Amino acid sequence: MSIKIFQLPESKRNISDKAWFDLIIQSISNKFVDGVEFPTFPPRDVQERFVGSSYRQTMEDAFDFYKFVKSQADILGKPLASVMRFLDFGCGWGRFMRLFMKDIASENLFGCDVMPAAIDICQSTGIPGSLNLTEPEGKLPYPDNFFDVIIAYSVFSHLPERMNLHWERELARVSSPGCVFCLTLEPRECIDRIVNVPPDTDDARLRTLSKYAPFAKELYRKFDSGEFIYFPTGGGDNLIPDVYGDAIVPLSFIQKKWSQDFFVKKYIDYPTNNSRQARMVVQKKY
Repeated sequence: MSIKIFQLPESKRNISDKAWFDLIIQSISNKFVDGVEFPTFPPRDVQERFVGSSYRQTMEDAFDFYKFVKSQADILGKPLASVMRFLDFGCGWGRFMRLFMKDIASENLFGCDVMPAAIDICQSTGIPGSLNLTEPEGKLPYPDNFFDVIIAYSVFSHLPERMNLHWERELARVSSPGCVFCLTLEPRECIDRIVNVPPDTDDARLRTLSKYAPFAKELYRKFDSGEFIYFPTGGGDNLIPDVYGDAIVPLSFIQKKWSQDFFVKKYIDYPTNNSRQARMVVQKKY
């Protein structure tokens, strides 16, 4: 586990979210902004390898989800505060953790990932908080009932069914009663995208998924009947297909399989132009 303590001046914690985003954008070219040393950014190709975009565009996408998480936490009675424990499950290169460090004290900010490279990048760029490497089907290194808010952005959209259920149970274990968990899933519209992949696309992931276009009728049937759909693609990154690929998960599957631990509070098929994944909010049962 790597822990980096980051002391953000109280004056910066009290600024608007838009003003905070502007400081983050300034930190792309200068890590010292208004007397604060911000984490650096990994190279453009590293950012794009993880999320398909870089610098301002990728931070705009992250900021949109950041605002969504904050609004849902407010609605569900868990407004973000420095004393709350926060987990970025599948933290990647740390783009979300650098946003939430405004609201959460670094000693309460946690990120984990199954990719050693992700943890290495977060450490080398100075992402604050506690960083943990996890095994694809391991246990989280946190105690029971620990977190108040959890996010998982573009994680459950890549897991096979057995891992979906494994990590649901683990995240439920480390969630405190009332914990707000915001995540993304591929919606039904993902099948439309598979059917309509341009033949000349340079997107390796879409090129791989286009192989399933002839089975579109069956895919729609499965989704509409609440069945879990998984493509063992390796995510287009040559990762192990039986632990990472592309998953299309209907709302009804979550309602049925996660109901022992979580209430489903919100599901949005097409949230914004910045994201083509559905957004879901669940809350740990009391």
